[in-house]
Amino acid sequence: MPAEEPEFDTGVALYERIRESLGWYPTADVDVLVVGGGIQGLALLNELTDRGYAAALLSNSPLGAGQSFDWPGTLSKGYLDPDPTVRESIEDEWLPFAEDERVPVEGGEWYVCSTDHPYQYLPDQWDEHGYEYDERGIDGLPEVYRDGSIFAKGSGEHVTAIDEYTIDREALVRALADGHEERIVVGDVTDATFTEASATDSAPALDGLTVETHQELTVEFDPDYVVAATGTGTHGFVDSLVGSGEFERAGGDAERVRESLSPVTYRNRLVLAVRGPAADLPAVSAYLPHRGMSVVARRHRYRDENYVTWYVTNESSLESVDPADATDDAKGILDPEKVEVGYNKLFDLAPSVKDRAANGADLEFYAYATLEQCVDDEVTAHHAAPLDGLANVGVALPSGAAGVWATVEETLGYVGDAVDPSGPVEEIPTGGEPPYGRLADDRPGARWLDWKALGVRYPRVQNRPDAVERN
Repeated sequence: MPAEEPEFDTGVALYERIRESLGWYPTADVDVLVVGGGIQGLALLNELTDRGYAAALLSNSPLGAGQSFDWPGTLSKGYLDPDPTVRESIEDEWLPFAEDERVPVEGGEWYVCSTDHPYQYLPDQWDEHGYEYDERGIDGLPEVYRDGSIFAKGSGEHVTAIDEYTIDREALVRALADGHEERIVVGDVTDATFTEASATDSAPALDGLTVETHQELTVEFDPDYVVAATGTGTHGFVDSLVGSGEFERAGGDAERVRESLSPVTYRNRLVLAVRGPAADLPAVSAYLPHRGMSVVARRHRYRDENYVTWYVTNESSLESVDPADATDDAKGILDPEKVEVGYNKLFDLAPSVKDRAANGADLEFYAYATLEQCVDDEVTAHHAAPLDGLANVGVALPSGAAGVWATVEETLGYVGDAVDPSGPVEEIPTGGEPPYGRLADDRPGARWLDWKALGVRYPRVQNRPDAVERN
């Protein structure tokens, strides 16, 4: 039996260290390189491989760590903006995939609670597009909201049960990556080379990428085509390519390339998370279109009990973000004043949550900010297209879960026009054993606050009579 290869503490074999020191970098010659290790990038890698492409994936962070990291797993059929393609994507793509791959999906209680406006327009649209719903009336309002201020302003009271789902995000990321681990490299692009524009191509083409892995190894990618599935890091990634002197020397027009990304913008979104035992925080989700609020409830297992986490958002807290300031990890800027306003609105909406926390229930609170991607100012749109001014680079960017599969199909279309599949590769040099991200409220350093600590951290939250006046 041959002796095992000696390894350094980083887990990198000795021969890899020797090759690195000599500059003998391995080359990955692939048909398509997908850049971005979120749900969109992994779904694209899966489909490209199934269709016979020599495909690989490059991520600069743990898989599912960007926009996917902050996504609570909502499979929204678009009840507030009815669209048959959105509904069909959930029913025909997501749910069958989850069943085949044994990814946990839960339904639970979901409601639209609204005054006459905009509710008067919704049932007709639901009927037209085949949505399922059950009008309950005010008596059907779940108890957790029964004493709240859902209908304190405006006219009319409409409570409708709807058909929505959430999916186990971490299990989904692992299912999409399953069998592709050796095709996945985690590292950072350190250099890019380009071929000059020719008579047949009016723009330069990306010739190669040098990547330093997070194991401190180097690999050269030689792709025929590159797809940026990089979410909120897309503008930064593209700018790192076209902003180089190499691109300019190849005859490239950086502004032309950047302009093709102009439909893609970002907004800063505040998310308020509350978690606790299901007995105190029931798994009831609600959309309040007249308030611009939503409560997405997910079941989790913390400690020895069945715990539930609520993710609460409010449209009034949204702020536009300059694409130049967007972060790769989709992390936004947290405004303490908006956190206080948001929690006060939540406690007006569901006062029993405040009452139970104040009376000793085991409830915890956490606020974070994330970046939300928009396409042409729409959050349900997607952008899958070749970049103008860069001959062999395209983008694949959904603005919601329902857009993932549509983006895959459109991306396969333009990639298929440019590249023929040469057969799947089994492994990529320096690939294998990628790390995985977790939900945003489980991120390292996430500070969950009990009821007392919430009032200390955010003193204007109405957790005691003098909270507002005190500051």
